[in-house]
Amino acid sequence: MSAHAFSRRTMLRIMGSTAAVGYLAACTPAVPTAPAAEESAAPAAESTSEFMFPVLDKRYDGTTLNVTLVGESKPDALNKIKDEYTDLTGVKVNMDILPYATLQEKQFTELTQQTGSMDIVHVDCVWMGQYAGQGWLHPVTDFVKETDPTFLMLEDFHPAVLSEQCMWEDVLYGLPFINAVHTMFYRPDYFEKYGVTAVPETWEQLREAAKTITEAAAADDVQGVTFMGKRGVQLLCNWGGFLGAFGGKWYDENYVSTLDSPEAIQSLEFFQSLIPYANPGVLSQDYDECAQTFADGKVAMNLQWQNAAPWFADPERSSIVGLWEITMQPGVGQPDGSVKRSPTFGGWNMGVTADSKNKEAAWDFILWSTSQDMERRLTSAMPPSRLSVLTDPEYTSKYVEYETMAKSFDVAMGRPRIAVWPQMADLIETALSEAMTGAKTPEEALTTVNPQLNDILLQGGYQS
Repeated sequence: MSAHAFSRRTMLRIMGSTAAVGYLAACTPAVPTAPAAEESAAPAAESTSEFMFPVLDKRYDGTTLNVTLVGESKPDALNKIKDEYTDLTGVKVNMDILPYATLQEKQFTELTQQTGSMDIVHVDCVWMGQYAGQGWLHPVTDFVKETDPTFLMLEDFHPAVLSEQCMWEDVLYGLPFINAVHTMFYRPDYFEKYGVTAVPETWEQLREAAKTITEAAAADDVQGVTFMGKRGVQLLCNWGGFLGAFGGKWYDENYVSTLDSPEAIQSLEFFQSLIPYANPGVLSQDYDECAQTFADGKVAMNLQWQNAAPWFADPERSSIVGLWEITMQPGVGQPDGSVKRSPTFGGWNMGVTADSKNKEAAWDFILWSTSQDMERRLTSAMPPSRLSVLTDPEYTSKYVEYETMAKSFDVAMGRPRIAVWPQMADLIETALSEAMTGAKTPEEALTTVNPQLNDILLQGGYQS
């Protein structure tokens, strides 16, 4: 996984030797104490005169920044307090928060035409090859060198998060703002009631537990497992947790598609084998439907993004408040007794556009929005990307998903981020749906789509 290649050496190269050495020497992983909830949005550390950023004066007074972000709760929360940044710097921030598809279309149109109308864009991790590779984003390496490292605390971001969300070809193009990873939610009370004695660690154990519960709970109309089975990106993300665990890859080092490999076929066959132990409408479920199925108490286990946790804790939407727990997604048992896990990684980069006329002010707003202090303040909306917050007992005691997230990032597998991935994903999603619905066998579906994926990779210039 590319995240594991993001080393301290890479960090030094990004930050510049003098500032970085001093910072890394001071950055032993002591966990800071969280501030009281009523504290203000003051920066986490004062900037020194040695560094240009963060800007704590009015040097950009009168500047207007145009920001586009995806329509989720963390951008909404940031939008509510953005005027605090204006009071601090004099910079006006226009924030356009859009649904996923609308955001993608608007950003694509504006960036390809190089209109200069957007200063900061939200980039899904799978878009990085397109946005950075085609020169739509401004590299922030020089900005990092000019930023007070005690404020930036770059190594405080989980390395997998930085690598998957913000890096392209060893160059940093922004900072993380929203992250997610696949996990498993489960009902301990159902396990006890229906005879499951241990939380599944492997996919085999999960299937056996799902079978046991489905058969024992038939009279109660409770099934063993649920997942996002509707054709689309969520089905693909669910399958990714099986693909990597079984030893499969999206493509090899020469960009030759390997979805017709025995490992890939076996992973899809196993995924399909869960359907008899899932709720009846599982193949029509996207994110919301899957979450509500679990929240309604209809299943014992749920394979979903960790960011569904607030849904299950909300008494207005959930009938299982206080009855569920969360753990790492299962994997495949290895001969040495370990478990190979491969939860799907997701997240968003907040980056400066290459055609922005306000690049310095844009970087400063990104610094403010992703600072340690802001990460703490926005935990009520969505999880942080900083380890100091993600592992802080002040928050782990309140947000039970944080501990599982931190562990899952270490083994998560990102989806391809090359420019042609959206075209590939459309074909893969269709093939997966054909297999899951029984229109084709898993082998037929994957061996049929694999040559089409290679055509896309060849036409995109990834194969010679």
